[in-house]
Amino acid sequence: MRTEQTDISITHFQRRNRWTVRDLLSRNFYSHTHLDWHDTDQWLDNEAAPVRLAWQHNRLIGVLATSVPLNNTCWVRLAAVLDHSDLIPTLTMLWDDLRLELRALGVHTAAWLMIRDWPTQCAGQMGFEYSDEIVTLRRANQIAPPDISSEAITIRHARPEDLPTMAQVDQAAFTPPWQMTLSDLRQAERVSANCTVAISTGNIVGYQLSTLYFDGAHLARLAVLPEMQGNGVGSTLLSEVLRYFARRGVYAMTVNTQASNTASQRLYLRYGFRHNGYDLPVWLANI
Repeated sequence: MRTEQTDISITHFQRRNRWTVRDLLSRNFYSHTHLDWHDTDQWLDNEAAPVRLAWQHNRLIGVLATSVPLNNTCWVRLAAVLDHSDLIPTLTMLWDDLRLELRALGVHTAAWLMIRDWPTQCAGQMGFEYSDEIVTLRRANQIAPPDISSEAITIRHARPEDLPTMAQVDQAAFTPPWQMTLSDLRQAERVSANCTVAISTGNIVGYQLSTLYFDGAHLARLAVLPEMQGNGVGSTLLSEVLRYFARRGVYAMTVNTQASNTASQRLYLRYGFRHNGYDLPVWLANI
């Protein structure tokens, strides 16, 4: 793709471009990274992740990449434009080209988490519209909740062989674009500080995955099969992980959820979590 007006060309990413892309992402103001469990190199090395580069006079001026599509949906994972370049035209050209591949892959919807303010300058002209908010809640109570595990619901640490079933639970519990791929789940489990599953009648019916950061823990994922929701599975998983960290002297915990997910917020509020005002908008685009 090429335009004579701006002399910008759009290409696919190649491995030899890795250092140039990394430099663009790290040195410029207009830079967005939403990689979850991966670092930049891991993401760029994933051949299934669609990536486009924008060049002007043989100089990299833009990058745009999405997640590997899952259930006809993907996320914008990387976006950057060189400082003093034309922000909106460059991103729009990248998106127009990338969208053709996404359509061919059967993607119907793309999501963009607005971690910074600047993408909102472009998102509307690229066809994205505001959809929801990610809200953050925090708990700092030094009194751990009681043990509520029972014969009906037991908790144990996750095992490598559990991951495919956990991915099935995750994709049943959430709707697109909030689901995790098995690959993402494997990486998340590798970097987690605590990952447990809930067992009922011999089957995995839910799981939680938590990480540690500089001054507390973060409940990164809590998923329960839809048919088991409301039966105490989420409460049992949450109670156990709070007690796990409390035994290690870690009392502060944060969690993110959608503003529209009122059921999960009720659970967290019941366990002493409170909104901390750190909310991020999510925009969606039809492909």
